Amino acid sequence: MVAMPQPLPALSARLADVQSSPVRDLLKLTQRSEVVSFAGGLPAPELFPAELVAQSFAAALAPTFAARALQYSSTEGDPQLRALLAARFDGRGLTADADEILVTTGSQQALGLVASVLLDPGDAVLVENPSYLAALQCFGFAGARMVAAPCDDDGLQVEALPALIAEHRPKFLYLVPTFQNPTGRTLPAERRRRLAQIAAEHGLWLVEDDPYGELRYDGEPLAPIASH
Repeated sequence: MVAMPQPLPALSARLADVQSSPVRDLLKLTQRSEVVSFAGGLPAPELFPAELVAQSFAAALAPTFAARALQYSSTEGDPQLRALLAARFDGRGLTADADEILVTTGSQQALGLVASVLLDPGDAVLVENPSYLAALQCFGFAGARMVAAPCDDDGLQVEALPALIAEHRPKFLYLVPTFQNPTGRTLPAERRRRLAQIAAEHGLWLVEDDPYGELRYDGEPLAPIASH
């Protein structure tokens, strides 16, 4: 008698609502020769500092450092790297100890960790309207429901937050306050200060995504919200 193969167990129910990655879909457009895409955020290849990157890799793999560079390290990131990052943050007005820093492979891993730690299915998350597509997908995969917070030409309208917090009891507010994705707006200093105050008063986590804060070519840089 030959045993009949049995069907495999079903996939997680979470996958039922998973859609294709919006960022991946945008990047697919760049493969079409007739398309000039302004949506994917791809830098001009001719501006890549290839020689400087090559020099950095060569220095990291020099005999003095190669064993350490290629060896396993602590999961939170290389201790010396975290110390350097802490000093860099301190220069931007954000006091941080190396033990408070976790190095990730990119923003998506960081957002996934935030979602894993803070979100349960059905929780509300406040987001700017509009907001970063890949973050919305990440929080949605965790079962969260997005609550759009109104914005104007200066970014998030922070005075609208207390009513939204009272109504929806969100776990956190996610925002890109500097050169926001996708609008490019920057939240003014006074709104940042007021936002930090509102978050403290209402016991609200702030997830401040700052991928573009150092890409400023004129004007004075603004302190991170977390520095208030």
